[in-house]
Amino acid sequence: MLALLSAATFAVSTSVQHQVAGTAPASAQGALRLIAHLFSRPLWVVGQLFAIVGFVLHALALHYGQIAVVQPIVISGIVFAVPVRAAISRRLPSRAEVQAVSLTALGLAVFLVASNPTEGRDSGLGGRALVLSVAGVAAALLAAVLGRSTGRASRRAFLLGVTSGILFGLVAGLLKMSLQELASGGVVRMLTVWPTWSLVVVGVAGVVTNQVAYRIARLSTSMPVLNIVDGLVALTFGYLVFHEVPRHSAALVVIEVAALACVAAGLWGVARLEDEPLAQELERVRSHP
Repeated sequence: MLALLSAATFAVSTSVQHQVAGTAPASAQGALRLIAHLFSRPLWVVGQLFAIVGFVLHALALHYGQIAVVQPIVISGIVFAVPVRAAISRRLPSRAEVQAVSLTALGLAVFLVASNPTEGRDSGLGGRALVLSVAGVAAALLAAVLGRSTGRASRRAFLLGVTSGILFGLVAGLLKMSLQELASGGVVRMLTVWPTWSLVVVGVAGVVTNQVAYRIARLSTSMPVLNIVDGLVALTFGYLVFHEVPRHSAALVVIEVAALACVAAGLWGVARLEDEPLAQELERVRSHP
């Protein structure tokens, strides 16, 4: 339930952030100028407040459950934007929207039932977690560099989505590690271990990168890959660091992969459909600043 509430809150936050970031003027080029402009927009700040609430709910969900269960639920939160947007517009969701949401929900349900990971155990602060974190940051930097070197906005946004996905996946693992240190040694202990400060740096980098991706291209360009990479990195962290082992017979692995493919297709469909009303709103705002 905590993961579902977090997913719904993040969905509202994501939609608001994308709308405001897309209306930023041409002068707001680069991450620092863009963030400075966004902080001057009250609606974007409201979106960040929703993000903070979603983060707290996410943390509580990770405290009580496995990453392998919590993270797939949280990343599917964009589907909540469909009924919310329909309610605001005082209309019923379209058939395409219902199909995309249903495909995502079905894929998620099948994946969670098929994988059914073990409870896992507390991680230490040893080499495995550190190596995985460093490797993740290196992969994120590589994706960001490749994105910066390309001239096409859609390709750059896609690679920035990959970068953000890696960073947000690491955030889930680092957050769970930090909460374990809090539970075992209190606040002082949590503030003196490397996962906590790594969480801050990685989290801020993920948010900034995500805002840049929102600014330069449509939501459907970066959001689906962001969420899929986020989930895969978090699942890897859960498996290698927390020993959350999913069921892995040949038949179940095929089912799990197919289910994740359904989630990816559904997320892409939702994001593509969400681009249409957002594009109309952006055109209206730009025409009447």
